[in-house]
Amino acid sequence: MRWQQRCDIALFWLVPVFLLVDGLNGAILQFFGVNPGLSVGYKLTVLLLMLISLGYKQAKLVIAFAVALLFLLAGPAMLWHSMSLHWIRADVQLAIKALSPLIAFSYLCLLSQREPLACLRLSKNTLYFSALLMLINTLAGLAGLGFHAYQPLDGVAQSFLGIKGFFYSTNELSAVLLVLCCAVLSSCWRQHKALYLLCSAMFIIIAALLLTKTGLFGVTTFIVLIPLLLQPTLFWQRNTKTLMLIASGLIFVALSVWLNAEYLLRMLGMYDKLQFVYQQRGISGILLSSRDYYANQIWQVATQHYADGQRLLGVGQGGIAVYLKKYFAEMDWFDLTVFHGLAGLAVFIVSFAVFFRVGLQTRHSGAGRCLLLLNVLLLLVSSIAGHILTSGMLWLPWALCNALLLVVAQQECKTMELR
Repeated sequence: MRWQQRCDIALFWLVPVFLLVDGLNGAILQFFGVNPGLSVGYKLTVLLLMLISLGYKQAKLVIAFAVALLFLLAGPAMLWHSMSLHWIRADVQLAIKALSPLIAFSYLCLLSQREPLACLRLSKNTLYFSALLMLINTLAGLAGLGFHAYQPLDGVAQSFLGIKGFFYSTNELSAVLLVLCCAVLSSCWRQHKALYLLCSAMFIIIAALLLTKTGLFGVTTFIVLIPLLLQPTLFWQRNTKTLMLIASGLIFVALSVWLNAEYLLRMLGMYDKLQFVYQQRGISGILLSSRDYYANQIWQVATQHYADGQRLLGVGQGGIAVYLKKYFAEMDWFDLTVFHGLAGLAVFIVSFAVFFRVGLQTRHSGAGRCLLLLNVLLLLVSSIAGHILTSGMLWLPWALCNALLLVVAQQECKTMELR
């Protein structure tokens, strides 16, 4: 028990700075051109401490995670004899990334049972502090520090390439933005309406500067829907007509945006790039960012060069990279299936099933409905844009947001029962 308490204390210090560590790692990479490995070492330490803490009460669960890791690596390991160390490390890292959200959430659920207030405080403080860091990072990007969100394309005159500051992956950062937006806005609506408006403006600005479809669509969805989702059940019953009018208004706004899409895209500096993509790949190229095209190429390589049994177990990243430069389709379910076989697909399904189960169990509370919306959006993003289960940045904030809203939802349910 003493070791469990020590792990908890260490995690209370380590967890809140997860985004800061990623930012420092990116800053060193930009200024000195070397990846110091701070982020990898930090995340492995956090995961190890969580597993040790889990082992005291949930030893079977820790064993299950170890078995899942072995199944994920079984297929790629069959090809490692012909691969360099780089690809072996890449396969191990991806398998750990895929399991990390469930490991972190399992730890936080256990912590919420032992010390619900400590879990609530850890989750809330971490997510609020991370949102502040993201704002500071954006301001640093506006000051000319850090990376552009996108690289310039030959033949495309895009006036604005987006800002991501000191973080390396644009798509992963936009997914983190969604989680932080959901956590912060759902926490401050009821008691701090002015703060809600201020934070909404902040998230919209960050999403616009980041320049991703995921960020802009997700943040706008949260801003509009969270105040409605947090209303009590009676509100929905008494205001059906009003809600229908609001829905009609939103449809009108969406149509207005669609009719003025060219003007808005030119204002954002995205029109030339999207026009170029449309000419090359059509409407699916814009909606899926050509991921369907790359997925088709990857699947052809897998079927042409590997037997059915090998594909069922997975061919690893190196197994595709030998034949294709672009070996990630960036659709999580597809990438995990190709690289880790049926075990990868099973981890994808089980991960979202666990998070959806929590949202459905608490759907009668406002926080539970917000949690359900978050996981629906992340499933959508994961399925067509990737960077959710295959992200090294998202697993911890995703688990923290689920734990935060779960504890709040449980408190709301207890209050409703007392009434």
